[in-house]
Amino acid sequence: MNTVLFILIAYGFSNIVVYGSIFSGMRDLFDERSPDFFGKLVNCMMCFPTWVGFFLSLTFFSPTLHYGLDDFWFFPKEFLSVFFDGVLASGTTWVIHTFQETMERAFPE
Repeated sequence: MNTVLFILIAYGFSNIVVYGSIFSGMRDLFDERSPDFFGKLVNCMMCFPTWVGFFLSLTFFSPTLHYGLDDFWFFPKEFLSVFFDGVLASGTTWVIHTFQETMERAFPE
């Protein structure tokens, strides 16, 4: 259940920042000030959720921490968990986003 909640929070937060009108001013500001990094970051539904996943993993909860990760080389499992949570957020958000776009094209208003 925590994994599903994590995925839905990551998707919702990313969707609001990348497409929401409330954040259009922030996106425009980042496009003007730093078009190569932050401008692309806040306009990308694969890039931004990665950072959302890192943030959620470090602050609220980490779904991958409980999957029995062992220490890998010199990386502690907590570090790996944060990395995998970012990957999980990015991948699942991309899948949901792609499905949503496909449905919008198949069934236009």
